[in-house]
Amino acid sequence: MGEYLSTDIASPQVVAVGGQLTGNFATKAPTAGFFYLLVEQYTSALVLIPGSRAFLYQPVVGGPFINSTVNYAMLTALVAGEEDAIPAVLTLPNTDCLLYVSLKEIAGWLAIIPAGAFVVGTTYKILTIGTTDFTLVGAVSNTVGIDFVATGVGAGTGTACATPDPDTDDTIDYVVITLTSAAPAVGGINMGELMNLMITMMIVVMMMKMMMSTMQSV
Repeated sequence: MGEYLSTDIASPQVVAVGGQLTGNFATKAPTAGFFYLLVEQYTSALVLIPGSRAFLYQPVVGGPFINSTVNYAMLTALVAGEEDAIPAVLTLPNTDCLLYVSLKEIAGWLAIIPAGAFVVGTTYKILTIGTTDFTLVGAVSNTVGIDFVATGVGAGTGTACATPDPDTDDTIDYVVITLTSAAPAVGGINMGELMNLMITMMIVVMMMKMMMSTMQSV
């Protein structure tokens, strides 16, 4: 559990394909800002690329799993340390995987855009309604929190902000939940883990041989 995101969902746990995972996530804002939870499903752990903030990962068949019901659960923190709780019900299309749940902060959240300054073709999230009729500029309704693609510059006292972009928004914290389709056999041998261990050992041996060869040639 991290400093800014935690969950009461047990890990590891057995979940059938199509089964539901229920629980709660607790968040704590590191600063004032706009935050959301992103849920992604992978078949193996993320590996940090040396010297980079990027990760190597193996997504499940069909790509990363993003549950739209909690993907953009917006949290607006007015001050650092503000806490919130988000109930989650996830329906799993696959098992034997890892769920990465990340607390992310929307980049450029301070750029609150007033009605009258919307850029046509840009996606926004409604912050305040005021006297603005957002349905006249592309929104399906005048509801705080919904996204819309601006069809006009807008008018009135309403405001909007940038929308989440998981590829560029900063990850503040994350938790990992391990899901399996069956309980592990007691005392049995996990052939997948054994193969991974053998491959890792082979890579280490090859690297050691290369290092020794380099040292001898110097």
